[in-house]
Amino acid sequence: MQLNIYYLDDEEALCEIFVDYFASKEVNVTTFIDPKVAIDAIKKSPPDILFIDYRLPSTTGDELAKRMAADIPKYLITGDIGVKTEYKFKAVFNKPYKPEDIQQILDGFLKIKLAA
Repeated sequence: MQLNIYYLDDEEALCEIFVDYFASKEVNVTTFIDPKVAIDAIKKSPPDILFIDYRLPSTTGDELAKRMAADIPKYLITGDIGVKTEYKFKAVFNKPYKPEDIQQILDGFLKIKLAA
């Protein structure tokens, strides 16, 4: 059983890097550069985990997170130092993030999913 991860960032190169780091036989990574497309996909097929950039075209990751189902674990990734959010994310990662920090989260979710 695969862990389904969504990653939303308006920079295509960062989406590609995220896939390179984390996609595997156990982890399926789907990326989005358009917030509207991501929201539609999330409504149709919610991910196990959502990683979302803070600064997006015409909105913020904070605003988008408020509009999504509360039961989706959401992690904010930002290049802005000291971002204040209204949404309570599971964690906030500053760019450049350490891949091992995110991998630790994925490993924890994989253990839970495999145990179920």
